[in-house]
Formats: sequence, structure tokens, C-alpha cells
Amino acid sequence: MQTRTITRWLATTVLLGGLMAPWAQASEATILTLVAPDGSSKSLKRSELEALPQVSFETGTPWTQGRHGYRGPLLGDVIRQISPKAGRVNAVALNNYSHEVRLSDYEGYPLILAMSEDGKPLTRRNKGPFWLLFPFSSAPKLAEDPNVQASMVWQIVRIEVLD
Repeated sequence: MQTRTITRWLATTVLLGGLMAPWAQASEATILTLVAPDGSSKSLKRSELEALPQVSFETGTPWTQGRHGYRGPLLGDVIRQISPKAGRVNAVALNNYSHEVRLSDYEGYPLILAMSEDGKPLTRRNKGPFWLLFPFSSAPKLAEDPNVQASMVWQIVRIEVLD
């Protein structure tokens, strides 16, 4: 009798699991909100950001020990999801810290919305879900600029296009 009950339970679990899987995928959570200059917004899921072209680089940062590999879409590609071009954005973190980023400061540098470090997704514990980052190691002079350092917002949840 117990074997039959376990068998039914397993069959039901497998059946419901199969039925629930498409629903679970369809309800993937919003992980980033983009806000256009006119106030309209667009919610993005992690899979949508992963579908954008990805840039990788290795660098040291003032906030980490040693060099690490980072990967994510270019900030410009992310912004184009809501605005054809931008000069300034406001990056907003989970704790509501925000900083205005002048995109012209990074011309010629790959400014990315880092999603992973050393091949592992960034989490809240290690500056995720997103960290605005450029390769400090390849531009030491720029890396010493306090405004540049303040622009490297982590735990980003919203990006507001200012102009």
C-alpha cells in the first residue's frame, strides 16, 4: 500500500512539474528597469540582457582583490532598449544610491553592465545583480578619477536615461 501511494505521489509530482515548468519560465522576474527621459519605462529580465551581445574583459578594481574576469552587455546596448541615444544616465542601486554617469567620459572604453565575475553570476553579496564597470587595468589614469570611481555603481536595479 505504501509503495502505491509513493508511486502516485511521484507520478503526480512529475506531471505537475512538467505542467508548471512553462509557467515558471514565463514568470521570470524583472531584474532591471529602464526609464526613458519622457518617464516611460521598460522592465527587463535577465534572459533579455543575456540575449544582447556580451563583452568580456579581465581587470583589477579598487573594490576587489586581484584581477577578475567580467562579462555583460555594453551599457549603450542596454540603453538602446528604451532610448536611441543618451548622453547621461542615472544608475540606481538596490539601496537607492545613485550616480549620474556621463557616457562621454567612457568613449573608447567598454563600459559594461557586468552580470558575471569569473564566469559566475553576480549576486547581491558580490555587487550584483549588475555592476557598471569598465576595464580599470587598461586605463589607470581614468581609474584614478574619483568621478569615474563613483560612476561604477553596483547592485544596479534601475537605469534612468536623463538625456
